Amino acid sequence: MYKPQRKPFKTNERRETVRRPAAPLANKRVAAKATVDEEVKPAKPVERVIPTFEDLKRQLAAWAETEKIPGKIQAWYTAETPAENCDWRIVKIIKGASEKLVIEAPVKDMERPEVVTRVNEQLKKDHLRIFGKALRQICFRATGDGQFALLVQVNLRGRNSAHGYKTFVDFLERSCPEIISCHHVQCTPDYIFDPTGTTPMKVEAKSAFGSDFISIGGTGIYMHVLDWAPKARNAWIGLPMRIESAIHPNQDDCFFEFYSGCSFVSASLANRFKKVASLDCREYAMQSSRLNGRNVPDENMRFYRGHVDADFFTKFFNKEENEGRWTFYFNLPGDESLASNVEQMAAQSRPERILLQTSNLEVATKEIKHFRREGYMLRKSIPLYLEPGSGKFEILFLFVPDRAGILGQNPAQKAKSRNVQRPQERVNRQNSAERPHFAQSAPTFKQRKG
Repeated sequence: MYKPQRKPFKTNERRETVRRPAAPLANKRVAAKATVDEEVKPAKPVERVIPTFEDLKRQLAAWAETEKIPGKIQAWYTAETPAENCDWRIVKIIKGASEKLVIEAPVKDMERPEVVTRVNEQLKKDHLRIFGKALRQICFRATGDGQFALLVQVNLRGRNSAHGYKTFVDFLERSCPEIISCHHVQCTPDYIFDPTGTTPMKVEAKSAFGSDFISIGGTGIYMHVLDWAPKARNAWIGLPMRIESAIHPNQDDCFFEFYSGCSFVSASLANRFKKVASLDCREYAMQSSRLNGRNVPDENMRFYRGHVDADFFTKFFNKEENEGRWTFYFNLPGDESLASNVEQMAAQSRPERILLQTSNLEVATKEIKHFRREGYMLRKSIPLYLEPGSGKFEILFLFVPDRAGILGQNPAQKAKSRNVQRPQERVNRQNSAERPHFAQSAPTFKQRKG
């Protein structure tokens, strides 16, 4: 009978194992896994290259040549702005799993004002640790003469954070004479507030000290602390005088500023015109504009709250008291274009001049074609570099009526074309109703020969 052999008895002695080299397939799997791990790692953000002033000039020249923009582009308008006349921010960013407060400059590599550095160092102190955790951002709104208005966006949901905010305000009043006002800002929904942004949100500001309005560069014209303004102030402050030199107004002319904001341009030019008006739909723009209207010496300024649409032109210029030699100034916000039929209704109001300011070249091309179609020709193109070093520029276009018929729409020829003598209708002697059915009569040989 067959008996299976017993297995040898196992002992506790450890055998020495020799590590064999990995098989080629295993090596491929390890290499593939390493490659996948490298792909999962987040890539470094691409740093935005800011074009130089010469790059912007070449870009504008190439656009004008490609789109066949008529007329010669005039000299660039700009002005150097020191750091204390620009808007700054201390904003919280998320880096990995931690949060960090960083200083955001209006222009890359611009030297920080001393007051911004002083406030940033104060936020790092231990007694403001809880306040710093609740802080979203601090906006330094420049007045244009070396002073700032602060907007503090912070979530005050507890006693400690509220006490930290009060301590921070006491520091500002005691140690920062450059700061003339401080406001606590809350946004709904809870987004980061940006005065130059276009995100729709409800913004509330509560003053800790100082006024809700700041003077613009000592001009006597005011703006609300939440209202829009370019980050750099110097070139913007000189913009009304540049507009005046471009249009050469008479004392009997009128000026209308659309998308006006605080109505800085119209308030600055109020003494150059018989009557000025401005239009905007925002609450802060209305408050600033009405304040500026009361401060105009001639009391010839009026603000209208509403949207720039075709209905406004119909209602406004159908009134006899609004007749006059008007200059329209459209300062388009962001990349927006004019609403539907605004060009047509604006042209039907017969203004002496139309000014259009935009930062989008595609919008500029479209609006130039629209105004040409309505009988207004492009007279001047003025590039504006309002924020030097930012890589962004705007263009101010001046349109005038085509009274000489250069665009091929001479009013005399256009009226004549409406009275064209049409050929008389030939009367057929035979009554078509007598025919019982449709029949096409072929002409005879004599009829074909005439």
